Amino acid sequence: MEGSYADFLAHSLEWIRHSGWVGAVWFVVLFSGTSFLFLPASFLTVGAGAIYGFWIAVPLVTAASTLGAAASFLTSRYLARNWITRKMGQDARMQALEKAVGSEGWKFILISRISPIVPHTFVSYAAGLTQIGFWRFLFASFLGFIPMSAAYSYVGALLGSAVRSSASLTPHDPVTWTLYILGLVATVVVIAWSGIAASRVWKAWVTTREERKASSTPDDPELPREASARDSTPA
Repeated sequence: MEGSYADFLAHSLEWIRHSGWVGAVWFVVLFSGTSFLFLPASFLTVGAGAIYGFWIAVPLVTAASTLGAAASFLTSRYLARNWITRKMGQDARMQALEKAVGSEGWKFILISRISPIVPHTFVSYAAGLTQIGFWRFLFASFLGFIPMSAAYSYVGALLGSAVRSSASLTPHDPVTWTLYILGLVATVVVIAWSGIAASRVWKAWVTTREERKASSTPDDPELPREASARDSTPA
């Protein structure tokens, strides 16, 4: 199954590469549908960088990611809310995400989009079950998708440049290759750092919420002390 899916994406990217603006439109549709169906889309992001280059791939991937997130959000909120609640409401990850989105709103959406570890589609569906506004969700998602779109598109652009260079009669000089390698290393570091930082913030939000819930006190803080004093009074 995984092999068939990978082959489908590879053939789709090959067709997109030769199809001009029609291919670009199909890329957005394909990427959005992939995100909507919980399927991995990083391969498509790298492919967009290889096909279109960095500067075109970044807005294209960001727009496609945002469209997929919007479709998941609206489906969760309006079209299949009851079904999604029954199927995923008991999932511990879904509950944690729903609590974090409900308490932190757009800030959590923004941080979660930057991380390659936090499940983006889960976040979109969870957000649809909360009270966060659609446009606030969409804007935070759009901004948050930019860094990862840029990182993966850059990797794809490097790979595409390497392939074209090896196939041409004028390969890149050593200085250009050195810059490419340094850029690739920097991109990997940024991706790893973003994932770690965003995951820490995510866990901190969830943990803080649980601690607040566990440490909640009665409305009248004097009652426990009075009871304790009575219990300690000799008979």
